[in-house]
Amino acid sequence: MRPQGPCPGAARLWATRSRETGWDTGAGWWTPAVDAVCESFATGSGLANASGRLGAARARAGVGVGQSLADLAAFTEAVGWGDPPLRLVRAMAEGWADGCRSEDACRDALTGLATLPYLRARLGELYPIGHDAPPAVEHRLVVVTLDPAMDPWRRAARLIVLGYELRRFFTRGESVCLLGRVRIAVVAQESKDLDARLAELRRESGWGHGAGVWAVPLPPTLVEAVTLVDGLARSGP
Repeated sequence: MRPQGPCPGAARLWATRSRETGWDTGAGWWTPAVDAVCESFATGSGLANASGRLGAARARAGVGVGQSLADLAAFTEAVGWGDPPLRLVRAMAEGWADGCRSEDACRDALTGLATLPYLRARLGELYPIGHDAPPAVEHRLVVVTLDPAMDPWRRAARLIVLGYELRRFFTRGESVCLLGRVRIAVVAQESKDLDARLAELRRESGWGHGAGVWAVPLPPTLVEAVTLVDGLARSGP
């Protein structure tokens, strides 16, 4: 955490409070949007817009909406407001949703694939009622894995080509996302021909690139689904 900008004192108190209340993401806490929030607080104007900007920044960094809102509460506690006003909560939530609403906003520069933050946001859309509710439509998480022992340069080249081929293979609105540097994940809706399509993928792109292809149903809750993809992302090189 590195509070800075026009109001370093407020940012420092905020950072401390956020850490005390459980900031537990691997993403760094500071972002230019933190300075925007502090400056808006100091000037007394534009705080809702700054909160929306912060929400978008948190989403792009892969921070969940719950953690983002907890961080906002840490800010309002640090400045003596207690619970955050509803208008700020709403602005941050809307900014967070906008932050990863499109794959273009969360795209890996090397492969052109959507990133882990986008995948988390996409999973959130599939569990519309709450964390304990099953997806509205059944989906499977398809995982394509390269050999982690492969030379990094060859692996990167194969990821680029494989990502391109997967986007051409999955053309029914599936989300094709990068998980680390050895895995690509696809959120695919269940269909009568999905098993046949996966067999074709194994025979063609999987065989051609030395990649393993497997699939599992999405877990019954959002928390389990996010835990699954985060674990897959961490287990690579």
